[in-house]
Amino acid sequence: MYFSFEITQLQWTLLQVALVLILVALGVFTSRVLAVKRAARRSGEDEISDRYENVAVIVYSNDDAGDLATLLPQILGQDYPAEMEVVVVNEGDSPSVREVVTDLQMTHSNLYLTSTPDGARNLSRKKLAVTLGIKATRMPVVVLTTADTLIKSDQWLRAMCRHFIQGSPTEVVLGYASAPPYEDRAAGARARSFDHVAESAAWIAPAAKGRPWRGTGHNIAYRRDLFFRNKGFSRHLNLRDGDDDIFVCEIARPGNTMIELSPEACVEVPGANAPRAYRHRNARRRFTERFISRRPHVAGTVSFAAYMLAPVPAIAAGALSPANIFGWAACAGITVAWCATGMIWRAAVMTLNGRRLLLTLPVLAATRPLRKTYTALRCIIRPDKRYTWE
Repeated sequence: MYFSFEITQLQWTLLQVALVLILVALGVFTSRVLAVKRAARRSGEDEISDRYENVAVIVYSNDDAGDLATLLPQILGQDYPAEMEVVVVNEGDSPSVREVVTDLQMTHSNLYLTSTPDGARNLSRKKLAVTLGIKATRMPVVVLTTADTLIKSDQWLRAMCRHFIQGSPTEVVLGYASAPPYEDRAAGARARSFDHVAESAAWIAPAAKGRPWRGTGHNIAYRRDLFFRNKGFSRHLNLRDGDDDIFVCEIARPGNTMIELSPEACVEVPGANAPRAYRHRNARRRFTERFISRRPHVAGTVSFAAYMLAPVPAIAAGALSPANIFGWAACAGITVAWCATGMIWRAAVMTLNGRRLLLTLPVLAATRPLRKTYTALRCIIRPDKRYTWE
């Protein structure tokens, strides 16, 4: 077989295109991963304040008596040096939820229960529940979570509220909620775990750089007066969701928002990456994010698309001259660079409590645009209900 050592101009062009695409992906991937790492490191290095504000923990429940029986002792057992109260807000009246709360009220006088009217229509019942909970307290700081959340540390409230010292400009603290990394055993579990990390990095990294635009409703804190100064959720009360993205975009600013990623502050949400919950979350995010003005999605979309397309010109360059040794050597070098670029996500996966992905990372990163396209098409073909009225 005759081997050639010459690379044609077309092959050089294709190899250069592949290299440029990899460099585009490398730049964005590195920027986001480093921002996440810096935010986590900065959270761990922040000094613990000895001047804590009084706080109210608002727990949203949708008849989740079993989950509340697990969560409420975790909240009531927090090691918090200032005054704390816990307000459970349930959608409608629930005898099982009332029983769980009543039993705990016998030993905890700072636990309260309220509920939304059963006849509430034409508005988001979750936003109504959160609003009722915030109105029910007089504490200057509110921390919001949901009944299906697990809090692993008794320092969670300290970590989330240490930024609200008197005189501090901080008005919003964005916490993180992960899914138990190995709970999901259904087909596609690795892809869902990676997408959860990539989606989280899409808002954590900008927030760490002073451009907050989203949070998670499972773990967020803000000053009570900020909620009322913004007139609550009034601008989007008719939308079923948006309490942790549209609302955060309205109230979060570079000077008033902190990101808290210390291990003590992070919570878990069992079942968050189960196939059905994953599809629902993606569908509602896709809908509500169209109402957000500050969406740093362009860079992420371009970088993942560039990463997915990078192997195509490299393979084409090699295929143009199968006997060209230098051509295939260049393709091999680009392949190594491509794999190394995908492996950058390993640091973010470990920081954000994802599955211990390793060799599959390049493939999962390259196929993410395909999964997002599938989600977009599915939302168009089979749109979910977007408003609260039925």
